[in-house]
Amino acid sequence: MKKVLTALIMFVAALSVFSLKADAADEKGNLVIHYHSWSEDYTELGSHAWGGTAVPKVYDGIDEFGAYWNYNDVPVGTEVGFIAVVWPGGAGPDWNMKKTGDVMISPNAVKAGKTTHVYVFEGAASTKDGDKGVDGERQAFVADPDKKNMLVVYYDPTGNYEKTIGMHFWDGFYNGEVTSPAWGTPVPFETAGKYAGEFEVKAIMLTSSGDKGGGLIYDGTNKKTGDIVLDSATVAGGTDIAYVVGVGTNESSTNVYRDFEEFSAAAFAFGLVKFDSAKMIGTYATSPSNIVVKTSQPVENPYKKAQTKLEKAIADATVKSWFTVREDMGEGKLGTPLIIDRVDYAQSNDTISDFVIVLRDGSTLDMSKDYVVEFDLGIVLPTEKLAAKKEVEVRLVLTVPENTPVDAVISAAGAFNGWTPGAEGYTVSKIGDKFVLSFVVEVDEAITTFEYKWTRGEWASAEFIEENRKLVILNTQDFVTFEDEVLIWEDLKAEADEKYAAPNRAIKENLSASIAIDIDNEAPVFTFLTAAIAGKPAAQRIIEVAWGKPFDQNLFPSYRVTDNRDGDLTTAVYVPKGANSVINTSVVGDYTIMLQVEDKWGNVAQETFIFRVVKK
Repeated sequence: MKKVLTALIMFVAALSVFSLKADAADEKGNLVIHYHSWSEDYTELGSHAWGGTAVPKVYDGIDEFGAYWNYNDVPVGTEVGFIAVVWPGGAGPDWNMKKTGDVMISPNAVKAGKTTHVYVFEGAASTKDGDKGVDGERQAFVADPDKKNMLVVYYDPTGNYEKTIGMHFWDGFYNGEVTSPAWGTPVPFETAGKYAGEFEVKAIMLTSSGDKGGGLIYDGTNKKTGDIVLDSATVAGGTDIAYVVGVGTNESSTNVYRDFEEFSAAAFAFGLVKFDSAKMIGTYATSPSNIVVKTSQPVENPYKKAQTKLEKAIADATVKSWFTVREDMGEGKLGTPLIIDRVDYAQSNDTISDFVIVLRDGSTLDMSKDYVVEFDLGIVLPTEKLAAKKEVEVRLVLTVPENTPVDAVISAAGAFNGWTPGAEGYTVSKIGDKFVLSFVVEVDEAITTFEYKWTRGEWASAEFIEENRKLVILNTQDFVTFEDEVLIWEDLKAEADEKYAAPNRAIKENLSASIAIDIDNEAPVFTFLTAAIAGKPAAQRIIEVAWGKPFDQNLFPSYRVTDNRDGDLTTAVYVPKGANSVINTSVVGDYTIMLQVEDKWGNVAQETFIFRVVKK
């Protein structure tokens, strides 16, 4: 009877566990996944999502933070995966246009009967452990649906994040792991995403146990902000977002923004990145003739579009013209530009932000002087209207879809010809596999825009495009060329076809910046490893050698040499010729031996030790 009772108890227990699991499986919650683009471009943005009721789709809306997707009735305990990706024409994801990695949102995020808001940034890395990235950093920032939250976003334009950078917080704030951090031990930020594909942006989600909370950013010693306080208008489940720009040591809150556009203007302004010796990135000289330059934003690469040998040579010369290197003579005075032999960069990339300036022999840096490198795209936009109109020749090079009739008469209709399809002088000529149209317009304004569309002679057979194309012409130009591509003709479109976007032909603004070149003035450092002399001053580095016997090479001391730029230089050490390079074991006495090494900059390090020949 006892065995039967035991079995019955076990059966009831198992049934209860099953019932609990079934009840948990029936519990559901809602997720709102928010995505922020650093450029605030959400054109044709969609998601690839999975887990529970999460499915791929175009975004549901746009709010102050960015685009968002609603996923309702997600079973509690479900791990949801999310990728922000462009959906051209809304037809589905283009995997060449991913904006994030595979971001896995923790199964703990879904709360029964609650709506949880999750925040993801452009450039978020793929994750493999809950909501933490491959480097152990959180990629999805989850707000507590029952409490007030604050998301602090931190960007240092120099990229020089201290290893200890983080936050100190109080008044009930906690980050899910730490509630009351001690002063001097900042709670670290995590890499939330990357601006322009390579510049890290940090973030931390804080939750208040009550109605208030405060914090500040510091590196354990130096403050980077004043107090950052939770907005009193924040509601339970909501998130107050604070954007912070790193400006170095600072105890005010002038670098804290609640408006993203104001933050963006301060954070993402074009500049040259300061040298970070720990990461070996930024702008610095690797030798007297080589200067590494890194820009805070990528710039369009003119070489990528070059086709002919001449065009490539012009593109190289253009990139070279962006840079000037001068001696900083103090009091705002700069010396004569040094001669740049060439500028190396990634010619195959669409955009570039890393360069190596190679100076010509005889025009190199002097380590005893200070220098600056200047960057300027050289774009000069006109501002004055001309006294009289001038003619500008326009050349349009057109590619059309394969289903274009062979006998089609293709023409441009726009503001330059009274919007008349098939107008005389505005029909294309075929050259190779492309079509070319040349005509003349008159301008006098500093910048003139002509709108137009491509047609096959009438509006019924015009291109199936969302908005008019634009010709943007400066009154300083005499000749302009634009490349166009018609993707779909309206009368030949398929049922599923949607209008495509016109090319963006916004006027490029000039970018310019300058920065002091970080020159290596530090000599390599010797570290003796042999126990008998390690850590001792030169006069006490004594190694005894037996008199009257051949010198034992094993007595030569071990050492290591490191350089702040060149790394390990141990194998480059030598004993310079002279009085400090010989030992005579047949004569008792002290023999000072010198070790010497030189880094790429010519910084010399010398150390000595003593071989003492003694009769034993």
